[in-house]
Amino acid sequence: MAGGDSMISNLISRQVEEYISYKKGLGYQIKIESEELRRFAKYTAAIDHNGSLTEDIAFQWATLKPNYSRWYMARRMETVRTFAKYICVFDPMTEVPPKGMFGKCHGRTTPYIFTKEEVSILMKAASELHSPDGLRCRTIPTAIGLLWSTGMRPSEVCQLMNKDVDLNNGHITVRETKFSKSRTLPLHETTVSKLRLYVEDRDKLRKDFSDQHFLIMTGSHKLALRNLEYALQVIRDNLLTETKEWNRRPPRLYDIRHSFACNRLLGWLKSGINVDSKILYLSTYLGHVKVADTYWYLTGTPELMEFATKSFEKFFYGDRGVIYEE
Repeated sequence: MAGGDSMISNLISRQVEEYISYKKGLGYQIKIESEELRRFAKYTAAIDHNGSLTEDIAFQWATLKPNYSRWYMARRMETVRTFAKYICVFDPMTEVPPKGMFGKCHGRTTPYIFTKEEVSILMKAASELHSPDGLRCRTIPTAIGLLWSTGMRPSEVCQLMNKDVDLNNGHITVRETKFSKSRTLPLHETTVSKLRLYVEDRDKLRKDFSDQHFLIMTGSHKLALRNLEYALQVIRDNLLTETKEWNRRPPRLYDIRHSFACNRLLGWLKSGINVDSKILYLSTYLGHVKVADTYWYLTGTPELMEFATKSFEKFFYGDRGVIYEE
């Protein structure tokens, strides 16, 4: 049975492993859900709970530490609730926690939409990072540029292998990532030329060629997501000015993906392209299962709202124009 260690000692621990095996058998990866449920099972074993799942046990685990945010407690409870709904079919003593005990478990924080100038600032700052063998200060700017030009998930950029990046034909293959989907992304010629330069520099600087990942860091090791996230933490304050400060959550790597989606929409609107007829293309390019996931990435930037307003005026007023004057 998966996760076979001393944790498999009580009823809930065994049920958790059965549930995980069932979900994986259906093709779900459920990595984060599996980790959370195993933490829950470990907790029930640690307090010597040998019976079925109860509302009280679920509540105790969801609120285990006082510093948990409401959203985090809601997500923990929802994870247990989903598991309980499955296992109660086989164990009638299982209690299913009520829905929404801590409110909604998902919320959308307004993303930071980068401008082209800001990404250029980040890439320049990244090129000046401390780099013992010269690889870090070349790899981090390249990774940021790839995020900006392709809208890939940060984890996808880090996992790219040499064989996935076809510079002769100008495309990248993203293999078996979220939802077990693979896709091919065409690259602009300017992106291809920058990647060629990176490969030349990378192969001159690296000492060990055993790692076949495309993006290589200090010591000829692959670029890990934590390396990229830390680099952004170091350089993002370069976007601040005397009149600007982070009065909200600072920019994340994922915000570059949000920016890509918004910029693609803006580009279509400026070109007079019907967005409704193209949104499925964007959804496929981003690797989404359904178009609703793509809408999650769209933010009402001033530029997009301006186009939306003009489109509404044209639809509503037609050739009469706006009927009010300031």
